Amino acid sequence: MHFYTTTTSFTLSSRPVFQQIWQKEVPRIAFAHPFLLHGILAFSALHLARSQPERKSLLYTEASAHHEIGLRMFRDAMSNITPQNCEACFAFSSIISAYAWASSDRTGDLFFPDSSVTENSSRVEWASLVRGVYTLIQVAGKSMTTGRMKSILQPQYLDPELVRAADPETTMKLTVLSQLWDSSTGKFSVEDSEVLNETLNLLLQALALVTMSSVNHEIDVIVVVYGWPIKVPEAFFAMVKEERTEALILLAHYSLLLNKVDYLWYVEGMSRRLLQTVHGKIGTEWEAWITWPLQDLVLTEFRN
Repeated sequence: MHFYTTTTSFTLSSRPVFQQIWQKEVPRIAFAHPFLLHGILAFSALHLARSQPERKSLLYTEASAHHEIGLRMFRDAMSNITPQNCEACFAFSSIISAYAWASSDRTGDLFFPDSSVTENSSRVEWASLVRGVYTLIQVAGKSMTTGRMKSILQPQYLDPELVRAADPETTMKLTVLSQLWDSSTGKFSVEDSEVLNETLNLLLQALALVTMSSVNHEIDVIVVVYGWPIKVPEAFFAMVKEERTEALILLAHYSLLLNKVDYLWYVEGMSRRLLQTVHGKIGTEWEAWITWPLQDLVLTEFRN
């Protein structure tokens, strides 16, 4: 818990005011809701293992034990959301999605079932966990907008004109992707095209927010990056699971956002894993469509 309050809590947001919430308010909430306390201890144990590699085996065992206990209790809480437990559920949902990636040691899949584990495994892909936050907000949003975590839940919106002005080159490169479905006559229904266009526009907005964060310090880059898979239509992820090439190519461009927070201990390697998976599924004939994300990954790793 000491390591969480002095170190780990500061990695859950890029804004000092939000870091204070994760550092001070969330532990206070956790002492009234044991499942969140177990979630914090599990997540912090994984982070501590980074700075104390000689204790990694022990700390990972501790993390797993706390995680399993917290998850069972959390599921019970989620079956009965109340104004009293909704903030604890939100905090746990946020932490568990980061825990899922960190505990896989960069071998888990972000948006695809993990083929390296058995069918009976309880591991759920990262995207499903992240989207669980959206479900919670839908159910208990009104209660949380007046609580201690209300500032984290404030929506970040950009006018479409500001999006285009923030980074014209990025806007142009992303907009070109719409040719994948607009030029495929008869391959996509009107509804499918609308889903892909909405997903693309949300990616444009997210990248613009990240670009503007250098001058607008009220923008939390980490929230923006995690917010994209929460906001995109469920139908888009259905296309991804069906391995429709155009959806996979669009998904690959999410790595542009992931690269912006690759410095985070629990996000490091996410972009590379995503691009490796997508590249393997689309084949070399479509490789040219993900050249930009691949180049951006190389530059990010070179800078690091």
